[in-house]
Amino acid sequence: MKELYQLSIEELEQRLLDQAGSTWPPIDKALEMAKAAHQGQERKGSGEPYIAHPLRTALLLLEVAEQKHNAAVVCAGLVHDVVEDTKLSANDVEDELGPQVGDLVRALTLPPRRDGESKFDRNMRYLENLRWEGRDVHIVKSADRLDNIFTMEGAFTPERRAEYLRETEEGVLPLTLACNTALYHALNNALAEAKNAS
Repeated sequence: MKELYQLSIEELEQRLLDQAGSTWPPIDKALEMAKAAHQGQERKGSGEPYIAHPLRTALLLLEVAEQKHNAAVVCAGLVHDVVEDTKLSANDVEDELGPQVGDLVRALTLPPRRDGESKFDRNMRYLENLRWEGRDVHIVKSADRLDNIFTMEGAFTPERRAEYLRETEEGVLPLTLACNTALYHALNNALAEAKNAS
């Protein structure tokens, strides 16, 4: 798993496509959509091309969560941030990749903050609401959070970092425990390492 973080964008992409095969919804089409949508964006903290995050999320879904027979989940991993971070809508995702992926992305998209609501409180409200979504949503959210924990260095203020780890422990980890044992152990270990490094 950690070797994913030594790979270039091209190597990540090739590794994904080598495992994807011919699927419905098509993983290669979701990858093209994610690449086009995130073109020119960079990750906060590292400055790496943003597409590295959805690529690693999809690979974590394939290799850790063992979702090889669940192409919709892998596709959602690739496009999970497009509604929040690009001009695309969930309807655009649905038009290209079908209603299952569209619904997963809708569920994974953060709601806007309410008046006077902190980012932490909004995120905890969102995670609380995620409890009522299906197992596939929980698996994608868990893989997304696992990659974010591995790459959080330099992305947050110390205060926001502490909040993020708390959100993960209180909001994400219980969802992960209920949906995928391998992902749970990976996320729990990553969380422990991050807390020890604080």
